[in-house]
Amino acid sequence: MSENIFEPLGDSLAECIKVLLKCTKKVLGLSTYDFKDLFEKIGFKNKSGEYPKLIDIREEEYFKVYIFSPPLGITISDFKEKEEKIAFFLGLNKDNLRFETKENYNIAVKVMTKAPKATYDPIEMKRNDFKIPLGYSLNNKMVYWDLISSCNTHCYIAGSSGGGKSITLRLILSHLINSKSKRDIEFSIINTKRVDLKDFQYAKHTKHYMTGIEGVEEFLVREIEEMERRYILLEKNDCDDLTEYRKKICRIPYRLIVVEEISTYKGNKGYQRAIELIASQGRGAGMILLLVTQLPSHEIMPNTIKCNINTTIGLMTKDSIRSEIIAGPDAGLEKLKGNGHAKLFDREHDGEEYQGLNISKETMKDIINNNSKNKRAIDEGTSITLDNKNFGG
Repeated sequence: MSENIFEPLGDSLAECIKVLLKCTKKVLGLSTYDFKDLFEKIGFKNKSGEYPKLIDIREEEYFKVYIFSPPLGITISDFKEKEEKIAFFLGLNKDNLRFETKENYNIAVKVMTKAPKATYDPIEMKRNDFKIPLGYSLNNKMVYWDLISSCNTHCYIAGSSGGGKSITLRLILSHLINSKSKRDIEFSIINTKRVDLKDFQYAKHTKHYMTGIEGVEEFLVREIEEMERRYILLEKNDCDDLTEYRKKICRIPYRLIVVEEISTYKGNKGYQRAIELIASQGRGAGMILLLVTQLPSHEIMPNTIKCNINTTIGLMTKDSIRSEIIAGPDAGLEKLKGNGHAKLFDREHDGEEYQGLNISKETMKDIINNNSKNKRAIDEGTSITLDNKNFGG
C-alpha cells in the first residue's frame, strides 16, 4: 500500500526537479536543448558509437556559442554536413549558423543573434594611408582594404540586388575623397546606370567621367594610353612602380578606374581586351580597377581578368552557384543577410565576414561639396567628359 502512495510522489518529484533544472539553465543563459538526443536521432557519431559532447555555452556580442568536444574521427566538416538538421533542431534558418574550430580541437556551433552596425564617421575614420575602412568584423574589429598594396591590386565587388554594392562603392570613393588629396588619388568613372555615382562627377578627384555605355571602348583606350605614359616615366627614372616614383620624383596620383555594372559589357570584345590589359599591367603604373556587378558570370569575369583581380568584396547572393562564381567554392555568400553584410577576400583576409559601414547620401554629398571642382568647371564640364582634349593626362 505504501509503495502505491510514494511511487507517484517520487515520479512527480523527479519531474519537478527536471523543470527546475530547465528553468535554472534558462535564467543562467544556458541551453535547454538536448543535443545528445538530437545526435542520437540523426546518427551523428564516430565508428565507435561516440557522440560529440556539449562542454560549454558562451555569449558573444553577435553570437550564442555552443562548444562541443568531438570524439575521434568527427571533424568540423562532419558538423557542416549536419548543418540543416542542427538548424532545424534550433528552430533557425541555417544561414544563422557558423562553425569554427576552437582550442583543444573543440568545435563551436555559433548562432548569430544580431549583426553589427556602424556608420562612417568622416572625422574619426579619416586616415593618412590608403587603407579603406569597410566595416566591422564579427569580432568587432575594423576591416580594411589596402588600396595600393601590390598584393591587393584591383577589386571586384559583386552580389545580388539589395546586398549593399552601391553603399560599398559610395563608401570607398567618399573615404578616399575625405582622406586623400587629388595629388594622391584620382578617379576615372564609368557610371553605366547613370544614377548611383552621378554626384562624384563634381569631386575634384574625378579626372574623367562618363555615363551610359556608348564610348566605353574609347574611354578605356585612353586609360591605357595614360598607363603607357606612366610606364615611360618609370623607365626614364629607373623606378619599378609608381610608389617608388612618388617617393623619388613626384607625386603622380594613383588612378582608380571604376566600372559600374560590368555585366552591361558582356560580349563587348573591345571592352574586355582593355580591361584584361589594365588588369594585367596596371598595378605598376598605379592604375587600379574597381569593377562592380550584381550579375556575376564567367562571361563577364573570365579567368584572363579574374586571375589578376587580387581583392574580392562578396555580398549576398541568391544561391551557392553565384557565390562560387564570385569568390570560389564554399565562399558562403548565399548565407549573408544583405544590406552591407559582406566577406572580404584578399591577401590579409580569407573570406573575413563583416558588416559594412553605412554612409548616407547626406554625408557623401557633404564630403564631395567640401572637395568639389569650382563652379565654372562644373558648369562647363571641364576634365570630366569623354571628349575632353586632355583626357589622357
